[in-house]
Amino acid sequence: TKNEREKISKEKMAEDNKRTQMELEQSLKAQLKLLADYCNQYDAGNWEYVYPMSTALRVLLKDTRNCHSLLGQLGLKDKIQFIDSAHHCKGGICCWEINGLQNATLIDGSVYAGLVSKKLGQTGHIVKVGLQPLCKFGHYKQQQMKSFDDWYNDEVLDDTKQKMTRKNVIENIAEKEGGCHYDTNSTPEQQTFQKPESLRVNLNGTLIEFKPAPVYTSLRQIAWEVLESLKGII
Repeated sequence: TKNEREKISKEKMAEDNKRTQMELEQSLKAQLKLLADYCNQYDAGNWEYVYPMSTALRVLLKDTRNCHSLLGQLGLKDKIQFIDSAHHCKGGICCWEINGLQNATLIDGSVYAGLVSKKLGQTGHIVKVGLQPLCKFGHYKQQQMKSFDDWYNDEVLDDTKQKMTRKNVIENIAEKEGGCHYDTNSTPEQQTFQKPESLRVNLNGTLIEFKPAPVYTSLRQIAWEVLESLKGII
């Protein structure tokens, strides 16, 4: 029938236009180089690079009915193991870097942020605070290997009311905050963890505002995990 002939024609056209393995591998190399460059820019203090960083991660990782990830097209998502560097210390005081703090009362809000470390230092009367990805935290080496699905859907932010997985972090920044699309509405979890005070750490009766916010610092660590997991693959 005419419909069957059109269907066959479309399938043949799609097959003829299918990218070669070499093209896919070249695209992967380009995306990984871009991702590494975005990480370097972020580390230099240009935090707005979380937006293209999220887009590069989305290109590499996200699969839907109409969206096929680059790693999926290369058949790598189910073949390789991904590095999980999160400390998994929920409800405890973990990954702090404290220097020179004197005569202070510090209360950790025990909000779980598994991919970041907290910095707190004092020089004279000036107190400086900040967040950094775990890849920048001293000699931190804790990590395990996981399948893509387990790694992607693992919770990395949790304040008991709102939680975010790696998938949530990447897609919220890429699809709602301007990585590749800006949405008029944000999600409750994104609104929570993009606030500088969302870790609820109290210093001398005042909530500390960490910058960059936990969700952005988490994305930087996710990018590190992806880059390290794919080393030597292509």
